[in-house]
Order: sequence, then structure tokens, then C-alpha cells
Amino acid sequence: MSQNPNLSQPFMYQNAYSPNNGQPPTSLNPNPMNGPPSQNTQKFSPGNLGVSPARMPQPIPPQGMSPYTAQNYYASNYSRPPSSTEPPMKPLQNLVPPPGGTNLSQSASPKNLASPFPVEKQNSPYQNGPFSPFNNSNSEQNLNGADPSQVNGIGATNRLMQPNQNMPPLSPWAQPPRMPLTPGQPNQKLSGEGMPPPPTSVPPQSLAVDGKAVPTLSQVPSSSGLPMPFGNQATNSSSPQVTPGTSRPSNSSLNLPSIGASSNSGMPPPNQRNLSDSRQFTSPQASNLYPPNMPYPPNSTPGSLQPGPPPVGSQSTPVRPRYPQQVGYNQSASPYASLGQPNNMQPPPVSGYNSSPQLPPTSAFNSSPHLPPTSAYNSSPQPPPAPTCNSSQPPYSQQQQPPGPLYQGGLPEGPVGGVAGYDPQLHAKMAGLSVHSSFSRLWGNDSLNLLQDRNILPPVPIEAPKPVLTPERPNCSPDVFRCTLTKVPDTNSLLQKSRLPFGILIHPFRDAASLSVIQCNTIVRCRNCRTYINPFVTFVDQRRWKCNLCFRVNDLPEEFLYDPATRSYGDPARRPEIKNATIEFIAPSDYMLRPPQPAVYLFLLDVSHGAIETGYLENFCKVMLENLDELPGDSRMRIGFITYDGSIHFYNLGEGLNQPHMLVVSDIEDVFLPSPDNLLVNVHESKSLISDLLTDLPKRFASNGDINCCLGAALQAAYKLMSPVGGRVTVVLTTLPNYGPGALKNREDPNQRAGKDISNIGPANDFYKKLALDCSGQQIAVDLFLLCSQYVDIATVSCISKYSSGGVHYYPGYHRTVGRLQVNKFAGDLKRYLTRRIGFEAVMRVRCTRGLAIHTFHGNFFVRSTDLLSLPNVNPDTGYGMQIAIEENLTEYNSVCFQAAVLYTSSNGERRIRVHTLCLPVVSIVTDVLGGADQETIIGLVSKMAVDRSVTSSLSDARDALINVCVDVLGVYKATMSGQVAGALMSPYSLRLLPLFILALLKHMAFRTGVSTKLDERVYAMERMKALPLQYLMKFIYPTLYPVHALDDKNAIHQDDDVVIPQPSILQLSSEKIDRHGAYILDTLDVLYLYIGRAINDQFCTSVFNVPNFSAIPEDLESLPELATPESERLRTFVTWLQDQRPYHSPLKIIREDSRDRHIFMQYMLDDRTESLFSYYEFLQHIRQQISK
Repeated sequence: MSQNPNLSQPFMYQNAYSPNNGQPPTSLNPNPMNGPPSQNTQKFSPGNLGVSPARMPQPIPPQGMSPYTAQNYYASNYSRPPSSTEPPMKPLQNLVPPPGGTNLSQSASPKNLASPFPVEKQNSPYQNGPFSPFNNSNSEQNLNGADPSQVNGIGATNRLMQPNQNMPPLSPWAQPPRMPLTPGQPNQKLSGEGMPPPPTSVPPQSLAVDGKAVPTLSQVPSSSGLPMPFGNQATNSSSPQVTPGTSRPSNSSLNLPSIGASSNSGMPPPNQRNLSDSRQFTSPQASNLYPPNMPYPPNSTPGSLQPGPPPVGSQSTPVRPRYPQQVGYNQSASPYASLGQPNNMQPPPVSGYNSSPQLPPTSAFNSSPHLPPTSAYNSSPQPPPAPTCNSSQPPYSQQQQPPGPLYQGGLPEGPVGGVAGYDPQLHAKMAGLSVHSSFSRLWGNDSLNLLQDRNILPPVPIEAPKPVLTPERPNCSPDVFRCTLTKVPDTNSLLQKSRLPFGILIHPFRDAASLSVIQCNTIVRCRNCRTYINPFVTFVDQRRWKCNLCFRVNDLPEEFLYDPATRSYGDPARRPEIKNATIEFIAPSDYMLRPPQPAVYLFLLDVSHGAIETGYLENFCKVMLENLDELPGDSRMRIGFITYDGSIHFYNLGEGLNQPHMLVVSDIEDVFLPSPDNLLVNVHESKSLISDLLTDLPKRFASNGDINCCLGAALQAAYKLMSPVGGRVTVVLTTLPNYGPGALKNREDPNQRAGKDISNIGPANDFYKKLALDCSGQQIAVDLFLLCSQYVDIATVSCISKYSSGGVHYYPGYHRTVGRLQVNKFAGDLKRYLTRRIGFEAVMRVRCTRGLAIHTFHGNFFVRSTDLLSLPNVNPDTGYGMQIAIEENLTEYNSVCFQAAVLYTSSNGERRIRVHTLCLPVVSIVTDVLGGADQETIIGLVSKMAVDRSVTSSLSDARDALINVCVDVLGVYKATMSGQVAGALMSPYSLRLLPLFILALLKHMAFRTGVSTKLDERVYAMERMKALPLQYLMKFIYPTLYPVHALDDKNAIHQDDDVVIPQPSILQLSSEKIDRHGAYILDTLDVLYLYIGRAINDQFCTSVFNVPNFSAIPEDLESLPELATPESERLRTFVTWLQDQRPYHSPLKIIREDSRDRHIFMQYMLDDRTESLFSYYEFLQHIRQQISK
């Protein structure tokens, strides 16, 4: 079949270091994952939201309305121009830096910064470096020597935790004085008299630092000669090509120092305390908590505009509260659509919502402007009004309620003596329900007092918020694609006002129960931006479709009209691409630069004296022999082995040999391959020799006394062996590399493990980083398995995995006799690792709607161009994060979309493309943004940002910035509340768990202080924060506690094979939830701890452990006994189900209350107070005090 003329040329794959006279590739055109920049980008005015309030005519009150009611009538239905007599509100520092044009040059003067963070170093091992916002271009460039730029942040002010006299200190060290909320305006308050007026607005186009023009990122020279590091950002594709080791030419007379050139060693000024760096600038107007003075959309009311109660004796017509319109409601069908506000004065609807109708007056409630929220007998319940800014009206629960014989819950009282059909018990239960709360939660406007509702954790798993789209279409699963905001603000200033981080988390290669796979001759894509057709495109007719990212109209090929399910031609909307937000294509040959390579696996095994003492080699060889046939690959699959100590040992496994031949290379300074062939052999052809080698290895090195470890030289040999074909290198390391290239020294000071500022979190040198970049260019990924009890400098050696899209697995204290828990976990993890699905030669690109831009990446990869991630290997156990910037106003859009496409080679040699598309609505009110926040995704993103902050600045700064997340967001929400309760800490329902999870991060091994923590364990925890998918990351941050002493079938999961899985309630991590008469399972992702109370029932001991009492329960059990009792079957089924919910093995460890390991269990009680940190309730009090300052 001839190629479609509307499609671009085939995608030509090219690695980062392909031969081009030693230069990076200048172009990969045409690229299916790239597109030219938009030529018709339209900019919108921030104020283009409707009629100016100052030009609106004066309203005429309804006839017969009292002056008091008329005053409220005016306020509730008409916007008013800003008044100079209104007290201004103090602007807060920016939680998120302004995206778009913000760049490094804006950090020249700290006094002009909206975010007090220092300049971030380019050579950060946790971040691939920043880049400026880009436009889609068909040209790709290598990022060697790329300039860093702005990193989005989430904190704003220096709010160090300073407890009062009645509060325990956050840290054992002295606290510096509190910094002013705004530079140059000290001692400000969130409310009260004497506040400074809001500063003058500065247009975004006239950014300046100290009165000087600010150059763009491309005008800033670079001092680094290394390629773009892991997790990082990329440069603008229009920038000139940069050769490794060279600097970018400057086009401006204003030359600012590059990242890392600061003379203060990268430490921030005293007033810089958030998760971004100091390269931020925002106009003062963006910091103001006041909403813009403009007509309010119909699903909200302006501040101080809610109708208050009428004077006593007034018979005025009541006014219903307005609420967001339900999907499908036809305003024109309502005879009361124009009540409360003239039709000609309605502002334009926002995000697809229609204007809210006003209901007719009800004679039974003439004395109150609002009907009771739970009046079930007179009218249908009405949703509550959205929280408004600066409103003087109290919350709905405090408003005047209509008189009458009503219970507290709002239901009418039953007749005295009872009447047929009246159930007092049912009435008592229904009286406690609140339709107001239910509707508020549905519309995202519900709030709660965190200090009052201390048991905030729900008893069931937290459900991901679902974006509400009109019309509803199949959206991407939250297990694959999630955004921190399910309602996207339409302007950057609104995003800054919300203080919420804007980003996405993606799990692109997740194991899917069902996946639609399509094989077609033509993959339909946008000719402009190269977006794949998806459920959110618009069909102009049956021959044309409009792209949902760049809005270009494209032609449909004839093939797309064919429905493979019904085998008929017709409506193109029946195609699987339109019915599924996740789809996979089998790519034609156009998407290949070379034929798909076979799956190649190479294993590097440490056989030094320390490695032999741990006994890992027997365990490794046993698991390999058991799963050799399960390795993913086709008949061409190849495998090889290298062992190393002070020398490098190769193994010739060529067909025809009677036994494996070991070839030793002792010259590790200049590594070479001793044989050109038979070091990588076909698994099926040489299976007998491979089995012999795995059986013989533990015996061959049993008496090895060489204490040296030449890891660097062994990796260089692996690189030379794998370069022609690419593949996966698996490294097992047990000791610190101390010999040959890449040798390291012990940098850990045991006396500083509990300090507040931890040093040596970053790498000691760039040897492993440079080698990883070479591996990435040849499609080689390196995975590390660290089995050790001593320091191995994970911060340095892990670079070989980070920049080559590999992974790190750490087993501290591994030993065959004293560390059985780690031995079992390593065996289970290795089995999963060997048999899981894998993709080779992969690249991933994330596209977004015009007006949005991705500016920071988090994860293990190499950034090849502005938005193209190089992934030599992709696996189902790794996730990625991206931070998003709003570069242009989205006021004309009802929704925005993100699309991630992964092009990879399967283990069977097929070239495939997996596409995920996520669509989110656009809103224009800050309360809608807060109400649509995804608290789990926010925690996942800020944890990655805090890791970068710890490396580029200090651990204490990262901790302070995490605290600022709560202070800033809840402070913004307090400012938008219509009524405020003294001493309360109000939070939107969508963010109710944010303080709890932030406290868990502060107490986590990655960020905690005051507790002795080994440096390797801390760095490994940070590594996992960057790479874990959100589903597992949340359990890693805040483990799950289950009571299991009384399991039953209530709320159980019933599987198809008649297996009933109990589902006990989830408890908060507090010792007050632990009963001495109970048994509990703590799921920490890595280990399942079964804690048995001292006073446990003897019947439970007999039914579960087959022992008479508590004292007879053995602690060395590796699994529960299989007993034919209901209690045993339920508990074993539940434990097995938990272990199956994660990719790697989670062994079970039994801890009795009188055990010496009890402290391991109790350290996970994160809600309790520790020596260096608050309890959860004290932490809430501290946040409230910080907001009130």
C-alpha cells in the first residue's frame, strides 16, 4: 500500500552518541514524536473574561424588597469595581514560580525574587538540569553543555518551624528569626489593619532585575561540558547546537554566572526556603490573594456578596444559593433561569458550566433566604454555594435556619405517638446525614477543620479524584497518568495564587490487565504537532479531524473508517483509538532505524572476599537456574557473565565446548575483550554450558581471598561487549569499589548521621555518570543490586543506573545466616526482575496542549532533546514525573490534554508504540483549583522536588520548603473562606491529608533529622522517591496499618475462583490505635510486619500459629502456618493478596510486643511525637500559628 501523503517521513531512530564526526546529531527529522512550532499562537489577555465590572449598569431591585435585602441582593448578583477604601490583603510569596519566560537570569537580585531559593547546580545527580520552555519543533539537538534554567518550586517564604513555649521544638537546634513574607515589607499579617497596599502590577513582558533587562536562557553561557544530567530539563530546540565541552554563545550584553558558579557554595540566602531555586520572578500582582476584579462566573459568587438574613419580620422573597450546573441541565428549560440577576448582565460561563437557575420562592420559609440543606419533604436538596473570597457571610452551618420542628440533622420530627411508616431508629440515623456536605464534596467545595477532625485518614484506600469532563469521554487510568490538579487554572497568575505545584506523574509501562493492540498500515497522527489520534479529538466530518493539542484540522485516511470490531465501514468514532485513552500500536518499518535487536542480558557478579562471605552467590545462581527459561525474549536471546574482584573474569560459553572456559584480564587500567566471540551466547543453544557455569560459580570462588573490587573496570568491559547490540547489564555489588578506574573512598562520618545538614549526598566524581551517558548512547541500561552491610557510596555508584534508565536495589545487612529477611527479599525480587516484561531501545515524549510546557523531568533517564527522554530499557516498575508551566492563557479552552508516547522494542523483536492521553477541565476560580487538587499526586511531585532541593542546597532547606507547602496552600484557602472560625485550621476536602503526608515526609528516612540514619540508606530512600510509581510511593511514604485480629467477610473482595479476601479497615499510624489485645499488619511496601500484642487472645494464637498462647509464638517464622481454621485461612489470604499488590517481594516478619525488634514497628507510628518532630496534632497547631502570623 502506498504511503499516505499526509504523513511525514518515517521516524529514524538515532542514539545520543551516533557517529557524526564526534558531534551530536543535528536532526532526527522527521520524527513521529515531534512537530514544528505553532505558527498561529494566539495570546489572550488575562482580563478577557467578560464585561468589565466598572461598566455594568446599576441594578434595579425587585419590587417590594426591603433595603437590607436589596443591599445583599445587589452584592450577590452584581460585580462591583474595586474600591480604594477596601483594606488590601498582604501578598504571599509564590508557591510555584511563574512558568514561561522565567529563566536563570532572573536570579540576579534576591530582593526581586518571588521564590527564595538558591541557584541549582547543573551536575545534580538527581536532576537532568533545567531547560527553558519550548515549542514543538522538528529538530532535535543533543543537550551536551546545555544551560540550566528555571525549576518550578512550591514554597514561598522562610517559615522555619518555631514552636511556642507550649510546643515541642521541631529540631534540636536553634531556629533563626522568621523572615518577612514579602521582601521589603516586614512584619506583615494575613489580615488586620495597617496592611500595606498591594504593589503595582508588572507586565510579564517587561521583566527586569534591578532595572536591567533580563536575557533569555539561550543568552546565558554554560560552564558545564557534560551532557544533560538525569531528571533534568532541556534547552529550547531553537538554540544553537552545542558540542560537549563547549559553551553556548551569548547574545546579550548581560552575562550572568552559570549554575554552580556562585561563590557561596550553592547555599541559599537566609530568606530562601522553598522547593524551587532562586531563579524566579513574579509580578507583585500575581502574589496578591485578592481575586481579580471581574464578573464572577455563574458557579460562584463574589466576596461579601452572599445574601444575608433579612430583618426580623421581613417577608421578602428568599434567594437560593447558586451552585455549579449539573451536566446536561438545560437552562432555557427552566422558567426561573433569570431570577436573581438579569439575563443581559450574566457574565460568560466558564469551563462549560451553564448559569445556575434560581428556584421559585417557597412560602413555608419566607423568614430565611436559604432553605434547610436536608429538607427532604418540601423540595429537592440544593448544592451549597462555592466558597467565596472576602465574604462576610458565615458558613452554611452557621447561617440562620428556618423555624419549625426540626431535628439538628434537618429532618422533620415524627408525630407524637408514632404513625404508620415512621421508624424512629431510621429517623435517628437519617438525622445525622448532611446533604449540604455531600453536595459540597461533589462540587469540590467542601471544607473541614483539621484540628477538630483528627482521625482524618479514611478506613478504605484513597480513591484518585476523577476529572469531570463535559461531555464525558474515556480518560486515562489514574494508575497510569495523574496530574496534581484535576482542574487546570486558565492563567499563570491563577496558578501562582493557588500556591499549588502543577505537574504530572506517569507510569507508562505499567502491567495492564487488558490493553488494546492495533496493527494498521497508517498510524493516524497530527501533521503539525505529531499527536496520535485519541478520544479527545473532534471530528469535523467523516474525512477530517481536529487535533486536541494544536487544533489543526487533519485528513483521515480511508483505512480509519473501518471498524475492526464490527468489520464494517462507517463512523470513525467506533475505532479503538477513539474508545480507549491507552492504546498500543505495532509500528511499521517506518519507525525503525535498524532491525529490532535481540534481547541481550549481561550479568556482572562481585566475587571478592567480602562478596563470598555474604553467601549471595549461591542464592543468585539458584534463582537464575530456576528462571532461566522465563527470561523474556525470542529464539535470538543472548546472555553472558562477567565476574570481578581485583581482576575481570570472562566466560567463553561457545557451542561445542565441554565446559565453560574462564578468561582472566588483570590489566584493569586498559580493559580489553579477550575473545571477540562466544562471550555473549544464545540461551537456547548453550543452555547446558550456562547451567554448568551457574552450578560451578559458588564453588570456584569459595576460597577467594582478594579484597579488591574493580567495579569501574568491569563496567567498562561490559560497555565494550554490549555496544554493538545494546541490552541490559545487571550488576551485583557487595563492597565499596576501591581498585582501578572509578575507585572510591569512604566519605561517611558516623558522628554526623543525626545532624540537621547532611553532607556527601551528591556523587564524589563523575566517572560513573560519564560512563552511563556512553551506555545510554549505545542503548545499554545498567541495574544495580547492592548487597552489603558497609558503606558503598550509593550516591556515586548509582549514577550508572540513573542516567542509563536503570534501577537501584539495596539490601542492607545482607548475610546468609544473620540476615534471612534480606536473603528472602533478594530472592523474590530477583525472580520478579528476571521474568518481568521489558522494552529495549525506547524513547518517550510527552506532549501537551498549546499554551502549556514541560520544564523539569524527574526519574531515571537521559534527556535527549527538549521533551524526548532516552530510555535504553523500560520496565513496568518505574515511574516518571514532569513539572508543567502555563506559558499562555487558557481562557478560550474548555479543557487541556497531555499525551505520553513510548516507542520501544519488545522482547520478541516487535517495534511498538504505547500511547496514553489525559484530559483535564479548565477553570478560572481559585477555589475550583483548590477543590480539584490531587493530594497524593502533589505529595509524589513535591517529594521528588525535595530530593533535588536536598542535593542542590541542603537538607534543612528542603525540610523547610516542605513545611511551606502546607502553610502556603492552607493560607491561601483561609483567605478564600467566606467565614472563619477562631482557632480553626480549615482545609479543602481535596487536601485534607496534605499535612499528614507532609509530616510523614519530614519523618521519612530520606529527610529526617535528629535520628541516626546511615548515609547509604538515606540516599537510597531519595533514589526511590525519584523512581517509584505513585501507587507504591505513597505506601513508601505513609505505610498502611491493618487490624487483623478479627478478620471477617464484611466488605471482602470476592474473586472468580471463589477466593474471599478480607478487607480490614485502615488505621492511622499512631500508637493509640494499637491495642495490646490485638494483632496488626503494617505494610511498608518492602516488608509486612505482623505485630502481636502481649494480651492477644489464646484462641487467636491457636487458630493462626498453632501454639497455646502469646509466649509460644515463634518470631523466626518466614510464613504463616497453613491451618484448616477460618482465622488462619483469612489471614493467609490477606497476606498473600497484599504481597501480590506490588512488583517486588515483601516478606513477612513477625514482631511480638516483648521483642527486641519492637522499635522497628513503632518507628513507623508517624502520627506520634518524636524527639525531633511534632506529633500530627502539634504539627497542625504549628501550621495554624504560621498562617496566623
